[in-house]
Amino acid sequence: MAARWGKFSQGKLKINIPPPIGNKVIKKSIAVASLGTLIEYYDYSIFSMFLPFLAPVFFAQKNDYQSLVMGFYAILITQIARPIGGLVFGMIGDKYGRRTALIISMYGIAFATLGIGLLPGFTSIGIYSIFLLIIIRSVQMLCYGGEYSGAGIYVVELSPSSNSGAVGAILSAMALAGSVMSSLIGMVIIWSNNSHPNWRLAFIIGGIFGLITIYWRTNMQDSTSHEQLSRNISFFKLVRQYPKQLFAGICIGGFITTPFTTILVFVNPILKLRSHLNNTNFMSLQFLLSVVAVISLLVSGLLADKFTSAKTMKLAAKLLIILAIPLCYMLDSKVILIVIIAEVALIILNELLFGPSNAFLKQIFPVSCRYRGVAFSFALGMSLIGGLTPIVEDYLYKISGHMSFIAIWLILISCLTYVSLKVAKPIH
Repeated sequence: MAARWGKFSQGKLKINIPPPIGNKVIKKSIAVASLGTLIEYYDYSIFSMFLPFLAPVFFAQKNDYQSLVMGFYAILITQIARPIGGLVFGMIGDKYGRRTALIISMYGIAFATLGIGLLPGFTSIGIYSIFLLIIIRSVQMLCYGGEYSGAGIYVVELSPSSNSGAVGAILSAMALAGSVMSSLIGMVIIWSNNSHPNWRLAFIIGGIFGLITIYWRTNMQDSTSHEQLSRNISFFKLVRQYPKQLFAGICIGGFITTPFTTILVFVNPILKLRSHLNNTNFMSLQFLLSVVAVISLLVSGLLADKFTSAKTMKLAAKLLIILAIPLCYMLDSKVILIVIIAEVALIILNELLFGPSNAFLKQIFPVSCRYRGVAFSFALGMSLIGGLTPIVEDYLYKISGHMSFIAIWLILISCLTYVSLKVAKPIH
């Protein structure tokens, strides 16, 4: 165990410098990191996928819609832990190595996911169920804050710069593959019991997968040397020296969360509660959109390697600014096919910017503070903007009575992201 984690000497943790690594070891390490990201996003997605079912269990309200809205606020509260996790795991990753941070974060994700699956509901322990759910979900979000960004940094550091966009997109695709996996398991669970699906089983499965991933990750090679990590700077110096890069990370993290959250967390649950979708159709649509997302991510990575990450991401931001109003207007249609077309288009634009993000964020921070810079800013954007998305969109929907009004939020986030991509320059 000491050989894997390093050893303590004179009160300080010393990192074992990894031996030179070959192509086979690199490919294996990238595969293991990507697999961990798949499990992470499976665990992350099942909470959103099953929110219409678990919200009434923990948030006792007059009707299911009010319980769902309470679930939106729980998501917002727990998202606060995500940037804190980015900072904590970023410090670990920049000081002790990416591998160490990725192993610790997976421990938290696995046990928290199991905890949600086993947690008693409101009828059993009353208001304590709400407090415990928020605490456990916050632990999960804390670890998410360091997991995805850390894995993204890890794989692009190991990969050749000539195809870092594609490799980074593959990592992002694995994240969305986790959503596909959660949708598949969700469909199986709903098919087995359509009226009262056993949503807890999905969380227990995710926790077990997480524990298996921990074992595989202990054999990963690190992507940085002790010499590179020894030059790390303080967080306050990071903020002073790289404000534009941090702003870009916040906006990118927010953008890649907004359309996806809009569709899977806000619009589709509303359609389900309004009886436009039954349980089976609801989960099948979530599955379809997740598959579209994975394919779009892989294409976006290839585009990034051909036209650069920045150009591909700017294109996505500009297209959403232009298309947000007509696409959100389509969401108001009573024809479900038109709604699905609009949702597919929004997901494609989301992934067009998401795919190259790992390669782009790697380029704008130096190695010595890369984990902290990327993980903190990206997680802050996901938590702040992603957490606010269903709340803001629910408000816009209530005051207007139309889905088309949520275009205001999408355009605002797209404009901020486009500006951030213009001002953040790669570090040479």
